[in-house]
Amino acid sequence: MFCFAGLQVVLNMAAKPIKVVITGASGEIGLMVSYMMAKEEICGAGQLIDLVMVENRSRMKQLRGAVGEIKTCNLTNVQNYITTDNLIEAFTDADIIFLVGGLFSAPGFSRNDVIGMNALEFKEIGLALSKVAKATVKIVVVVEPQNINLMVLSYFAPDLKPCNLTALSRVDHNRAQTMLARMLNISSDKIVHLTMWGNRSITIFPDIRHAKIEIKGKLLPAYEAIKDDFYLKYKFTEELQNREAEILKKRKTSGCFQTVAIAAVQHMSDWIHGTKPGDWTSMIVMSDGSYGIDKGLAYSFPVRVSAAGEWEIVSDLDINYYEREKLDERVNEIKAERMFAYGILELPEAKIEVQKDEEGAVDQARATKWSFGHAEPLPCSILGVLEQDRLGTM
Repeated sequence: MFCFAGLQVVLNMAAKPIKVVITGASGEIGLMVSYMMAKEEICGAGQLIDLVMVENRSRMKQLRGAVGEIKTCNLTNVQNYITTDNLIEAFTDADIIFLVGGLFSAPGFSRNDVIGMNALEFKEIGLALSKVAKATVKIVVVVEPQNINLMVLSYFAPDLKPCNLTALSRVDHNRAQTMLARMLNISSDKIVHLTMWGNRSITIFPDIRHAKIEIKGKLLPAYEAIKDDFYLKYKFTEELQNREAEILKKRKTSGCFQTVAIAAVQHMSDWIHGTKPGDWTSMIVMSDGSYGIDKGLAYSFPVRVSAAGEWEIVSDLDINYYEREKLDERVNEIKAERMFAYGILELPEAKIEVQKDEEGAVDQARATKWSFGHAEPLPCSILGVLEQDRLGTM
């Protein structure tokens, strides 16, 4: 499936700035993404941007401080800095949107809490996008759970096509690439054809069998280069899934902020300029039925992007029995989480009773109480994140 959002047409119009939107822009990840988009020539050499930084009204003071910090860097790629708490204003004529803000995992919050609360937020985002989104907009969901948030957004913005919608699995892709490179004491760019399948983080399935590693100028299958089949098939996956928790424990922090921000910008850069010739990356996109994954399910696939900004799922990989089992497990996990989110939103697709589970998952009453725009807003809105160091736990 080729998917083209047409941004390269804008890139050739140097006189017209590209509108780049970052939600949750005063938080750690949002601020770093904003800085990187302002500093790096991600949108093309000499291409100016309008940087739109979005926050909750209660955090506009922090946002103004964040803008002031970026301005003092004396960056020349930004034509206008715009701050707003209005989604319609932010998304109108936007070319690139990073959906960063939201509730991230933190002590005291189960995954179902995060799913339920962010589902409510992404409903509002989807409704806003349905009114004003350009047909060529490029959207990347950064806040977890990326798969579910992307599907909720798509549900409420039905006119957006799959080519407009992606979510981040690049964090795991980068981690896996780095882990393999360190095993052989080589640079990570020597590793190609790596794939992250399915859901994000603790249940991601890294596909090493199709990966290749350049050794002394020759591309070898990863298993042949590393020569430790048991480790690659079983232990590597476990280590990758636990890598984040290990880092957070050592750093005594709740978020891998830099890791996520860098991955988000790399994701967008590949989408704009194309993946490296002969290689692909991992992106969460809406399935077209490839590899037997349900059509319309947001799932991490191997994705190749042309220099013109056309992405496609790499569809010719052979899948063995073990990999088939792992891919299907991720499908079932994502579908169960989607069912829970749709239940919170009371969508007709959710034929379940939403109730508080033994892990303290969010219930319908709690979700309604904390929904967007009510008297008691979410503790961590898509337009503003908590100060209690909750941001960026992917």
